[in-house]
Amino acid sequence: MKRKNVLVSGIGQTNYLFQLYGNIAPRLEQFCFNSINLKKFGDSDIENRAKQIFEENYRYKFKFHDIFQILESCFAIISTKYFWKDHRISIAEIGWKHLKYAYYLSKKHISAYHYAKFIDKETKTDIIHLHYPSHGNNLFLGYLNRNYILIQTFWGSDIYRIKSWLTHEIQKETLKKTDIITTATPEMKFAVEIRYGFELSEKIRKVKFIHDNRYYEVADKLLREKNWIPEFEKSLNIKEGNIIILYGHNGHEQNNHIKFIHQLKSLPANILLNFHVIFPLSYGPSNTYINKIKESTVDIACKFTFLTDFMEWDYLAKLKIYSDVYIHAPTTDGLSAFLTEFLYTNNLAIVGNWLPYKAFTDINLSYLEFERFDDLKEILIDLPNHISNFKNHKGINRSIVSENFSVKKISDDWLNIYNELEN
Repeated sequence: MKRKNVLVSGIGQTNYLFQLYGNIAPRLEQFCFNSINLKKFGDSDIENRAKQIFEENYRYKFKFHDIFQILESCFAIISTKYFWKDHRISIAEIGWKHLKYAYYLSKKHISAYHYAKFIDKETKTDIIHLHYPSHGNNLFLGYLNRNYILIQTFWGSDIYRIKSWLTHEIQKETLKKTDIITTATPEMKFAVEIRYGFELSEKIRKVKFIHDNRYYEVADKLLREKNWIPEFEKSLNIKEGNIIILYGHNGHEQNNHIKFIHQLKSLPANILLNFHVIFPLSYGPSNTYINKIKESTVDIACKFTFLTDFMEWDYLAKLKIYSDVYIHAPTTDGLSAFLTEFLYTNNLAIVGNWLPYKAFTDINLSYLEFERFDDLKEILIDLPNHISNFKNHKGINRSIVSENFSVKKISDDWLNIYNELEN
C-alpha cells in the first residue's frame, strides 16, 4: 500500500502540533507525516520528540545572497497576478506608506516562491496540512506548481483578530481551494462562514485541539498528594489566608492585564490586602510590556508575583491547583487549553462573557461570567462569597473535562478527517 505523505506547515508551534500528531500519526499507518520549520517551544528535547513523531523534519529559509536565485524568482513572481494583487491591496490599505512596505512585501513573495519550490522539488508531499492561516503562512500556496490536497486549521486569533486586508484576501482565496477546513468551536465555524461565505460550510469540520495528557496525569497525582503545598507556598512567598488570584494565561497584551489592574486600583485597601495576584507571563511578552505591567501595580496594596520563566507541567499544575481563582479575559480566544486545565482543578474560574465558549456551556462546565471589566470590581469585593458558593457545588467540572476532552475522543475525530481524505 502506497502511503500518502502529509506535510505539516504554517505555524510551527510544537506544543500543539506534538499533541495532535503524536496521538494520531501512530494510528494512521496509511499516511506518512512530515513537518517543516518546527519552532522550539519550551521542550529541550524538541528534536528527539520531532523524530519520534515525524518521518522527515524539513528546515527551509531562503537566504538572500544568491543573485541568480533572486533574479530567477523576481522574473517568476512579477509575471503573476498574485504578486501584483498583493501590492494593489497594500496600496489601498496603507496608501503612501506602501512605498516603504513594497520592498518588504516583495521579499516575502520571493521567500514564498522558493519555499513553494522547495516543497515541490525536495519533498514527496501529497497533502499539506496548514495550521494558523495568515498572510505569512499562506503566501507560498500561490506559488506551488504541483497539485496537493489541502487542509487548513484555524486556531482562533487567526480568524478573530484579522487586522490586515492582506490576510483577509489570502484566506479568502486559499479557502476556496482548500479541501477541508477545521475549527475548534461552533463560533469559530460561524466566524469563517460569515466572513467568507456559507458555501464553505460543507468543507468545515468541527474538531477540538488535543490537550497534552501529561498535564492531567501530573494534576491527578498532585490532587491526591498535598505534601507539595508548603514548599510551593514558600517559593511564592504566600501569606497565610490570602486569596490567590491567577490572571491571564500568557504575556500578550490581548490578555488585558492593564484593564484588570485598573479594577484592582479601584478597590479598598482592606480588600486588596487579602489578595495575592499571580501573572503567568512566560509566553509572548516583551520586556517593555512586562515593565508596564509591573509599573502599573506599584501603588496597589495587594501582593503580586510575575512568572516570566518557562513552566514545566509540574509547576503549571501546582499553580492551577493552588490558585483559588483564575480570571480569563482575553480580547478573543478559540477554546483555551489553559482555562480547560484550570476547570479540571474544580476551582473557581471567572470568564469574560464575550468569549465564544458555547462549546463549554453546551457541556455544562461551571464558571462565573462578567460582561465588562467594570463589573469585576463588585465580583472582587465579594470574592470570598463567590468562592464559597462555588465550592458548594464544585466537583462536576473535573469529570466533564475528562469526558469531553479526552485524547481518545478528540483523536478519533481527527482520524475521521484523514480517513475521509483517503476515501
